[in-house]
Amino acid sequence: MSLGVPDYLIVGGGSAGAVLAARLAENPSVRVLLIEAGPDTPPGNVPDDVADLFPSSSLNQNYFWPGLQAQRRPGGPLYPYPQARIMGGGSSIMGMWALRGVPSDFEAWEAAGAEGWGPSDVVKIYRKFENDLDRDNTQAKPAPYTIRRVPHENWPPFATAMERAAMARGMRTIGDINEDPSEGFFPLPLSHGDARSSSASTYLTSAVRRWPNLEIMADTQVTKLRFDGTRAVGVTVRRGGVTSNIDAREVILSSGAVHSPAMLMRSGIGPGDELQRLGIAPVAVRAGVGRNLQNHPYLNIAMTLPSGQRMAESLRHFALAGIRVSSGLKDCPPADLMVFAIGRVSGRGWGPSLAMVGASVYAPFSRGSVTLSSPDIDVRPAISFQFMTDPRDAPRMVQATRFAESLLMETAVKDTFNDAFLLPPIMALNQFDRPGVTGSIMAQAATLLLNAPAPVSRFVLNRMLQPGRWIGNAKRRQALTDDEILGAVAPMGHVTSTCSIGRPDNPMAVVDKNLRVYGIDNLRVVDASVMPCVPSANTNLTTIMVAERAAELIASGVR
Repeated sequence: MSLGVPDYLIVGGGSAGAVLAARLAENPSVRVLLIEAGPDTPPGNVPDDVADLFPSSSLNQNYFWPGLQAQRRPGGPLYPYPQARIMGGGSSIMGMWALRGVPSDFEAWEAAGAEGWGPSDVVKIYRKFENDLDRDNTQAKPAPYTIRRVPHENWPPFATAMERAAMARGMRTIGDINEDPSEGFFPLPLSHGDARSSSASTYLTSAVRRWPNLEIMADTQVTKLRFDGTRAVGVTVRRGGVTSNIDAREVILSSGAVHSPAMLMRSGIGPGDELQRLGIAPVAVRAGVGRNLQNHPYLNIAMTLPSGQRMAESLRHFALAGIRVSSGLKDCPPADLMVFAIGRVSGRGWGPSLAMVGASVYAPFSRGSVTLSSPDIDVRPAISFQFMTDPRDAPRMVQATRFAESLLMETAVKDTFNDAFLLPPIMALNQFDRPGVTGSIMAQAATLLLNAPAPVSRFVLNRMLQPGRWIGNAKRRQALTDDEILGAVAPMGHVTSTCSIGRPDNPMAVVDKNLRVYGIDNLRVVDASVMPCVPSANTNLTTIMVAERAAELIASGVR
């Protein structure tokens, strides 16, 4: 290692870690070491599927932790659950939605003890890094993270018909949902310019990588945090089969809401009884480590589009538009439901032949956990989302889906597609895409099927998509039952809150408002795990905001 003992050793180069490394290294008097378990994506060598405007990288298993599984409902089966292992983390493989959280999210954060993280505080941070090409930035300083929207003229007819149907119901169209976070229909802000915006590509630029006070170690797994009493002094790493220790003056854990709590627990910080049961000597007992896990439950409805009603094949765009809706249920915040429109489901040529409309609860109350079943670094942590365990969530999931279902059956919308199908509860793109030769063969079959007469495609898809099913077209409809809706729910990739910010007297709090781990010196957590509750938005933009805010706190001398 060329830096000697770094001032800041960052564990994880994801949405937060890459940002934090770049910002801290702006001070030439400090030394920063960034360690990432997955491959690097340096400028000039970004893989094509990562740069792609269609999220092809989400299908590449080389960018994910192997063997990770999650339980969705209490007593339910385990399903594979992807978590990124690549420079840029989730920002390198996500669907590129660039949504801020809404004011009620940050009011809840403040109420939980995150003082200084209120709506007026965080909006300044968002604006600091957003390079929104569709916004008037004439008075803004240069910002790293490029955002734009798909122009209306490039939308397929079903999306513009949905907008008209929403307006006919009294909803308004919002041009910039991030600056005007309220109910309504809006074009989705997306994390790309000519290529994907990731935290790696926008912060770890060629110029930044040349700074002599920044070192990046990719393909290197941190196996444990090291302590001198209750003071963090470094980490143990495994690289190329060789294990070694690295010292540091401060350690910052930025491994995400699954792996950050797992790392804390393996290193002796967590619920005391669970640690002792696994033979781990407690360094600091914090009952909240791995608890309070949140995520957004969602489902998708697919539509077969006839020729002439599809997005142009040359366009690679995935997400197009969203609708924020308020459930109106007691104790639920405004704009707590989300409906969204997807223009193509595959990066292959047939992709625009199928579109999707999704529905989700974006302000859920149910909370789950991340726990250890072994202290062994190669045994994956156990993830349990506990969806629908809070009685306020299931009725709202049904409500969001009913809203989406009714929009699709509006005359102006249903005339733009052949048939609509409820999809089974699998991560959306995995239902339609496969890599390699198998994927090529499936693509040829999909092209033939989706250009066959509608009765043929309807019959075949209705069998292929079980336990999903056909739900309607312009002539007739078969309404979904509540049980079918709840049975189709899957988790998004928006895990948060397992190392939550909270007040010192809250035993479930893991970090203070400055992101310092309670009971431990020289150790912080900076990633989505510190969020007291999941934002009512896709989490990437808020995770970057957390890292930007953390960098300011650290640079100001907060210890």
